[in-house]
Amino acid sequence: MRHLITVALFIAVAWPVAKAQTGFVDAAKRNVQLPSRVARVFAAGAPAEVLLYTLVPEMLVGRNRVPEGAAVEFFPPAFRNPIFIKQLPDIDDPATDAELLALKPDVYVDYGTVHEDYIASVEAVQRRTKVPGIILDGALSLIPDTYRRLGAALGVAARGEHLATAADRLLMKYRNALASISTPPRVYLACSADGFMPCLEDDAAGEQLKWLGAVNVAGTRATAPRRALTIDEINALAPDAIVLTGGSAARLRANGAWQSVKAVASGRVFQYPALPYGWGPRPPSVNRVPGIVWLSYVLQGRDFDATFAADIREFFSEFYHLTLTDQQLRTLVTAP
Repeated sequence: MRHLITVALFIAVAWPVAKAQTGFVDAAKRNVQLPSRVARVFAAGAPAEVLLYTLVPEMLVGRNRVPEGAAVEFFPPAFRNPIFIKQLPDIDDPATDAELLALKPDVYVDYGTVHEDYIASVEAVQRRTKVPGIILDGALSLIPDTYRRLGAALGVAARGEHLATAADRLLMKYRNALASISTPPRVYLACSADGFMPCLEDDAAGEQLKWLGAVNVAGTRATAPRRALTIDEINALAPDAIVLTGGSAARLRANGAWQSVKAVASGRVFQYPALPYGWGPRPPSVNRVPGIVWLSYVLQGRDFDATFAADIREFFSEFYHLTLTDQQLRTLVTAP
């Protein structure tokens, strides 16, 4: 009888623990058992950090990039001073797990390219720390679905659905916005600070331009040389505009070596806004959505009108938890 009572007590205690798990199939087709109640999350890198900040800022146990300088005012006071995570976990170095373990997250989240190296990293960290780890596909087209699935997994399904709907509205509003005009602009996307390394059409860094339906003059991985280009080669591509994903548009415009490129000589050089996160492909997260709106306007030579302002304000309110002032909006889009 005593043995039966002991067994019964064990079952009574163990059964809720066994039930308190939720299966989640991530983008790598891994079936990961998550806690049924998640209160603390850890971002594996910058793309995941931005995603989680938009969805569950109160659950983030810390951030690897803390607000500083001009970016500070674009975070609500409650989110300006997070715990600073100095070192993110590494695939083959257990010593880098210290901060993750100390912060005791319920879930470890990676977001971006679903490549075997990143999958292996998530699995290694999960194996060492025993913290469930998931990887999510960062493709632009999957942003709404990511919010729905991650929101449900983290216990904030309504919030996830709300952001999914908001993201889908903006993405679809600007889908092929440049392809539908009579002559879609020919654009050179510069992926290096000096401007000579192009972002290709089928690279993650080329997704925004491709989404809008503009012509990426550098081509694809199959057609473009996998190296930095020369000024003569860029000139031969005859871009109508140049967009920098890093570096300084003002510095490039002032560089005499670039003056032979018609887009530079005519002042058609732009760089993505950078507050509070870059609006371009760095990091390649949901911060790219307002960049699509901005890119649509600058490549058409359109003034930032009331519709532009409404879309950017909506994004900041819904995703960055901030109601923009008129001055803040001007600051965001003032070209350097």
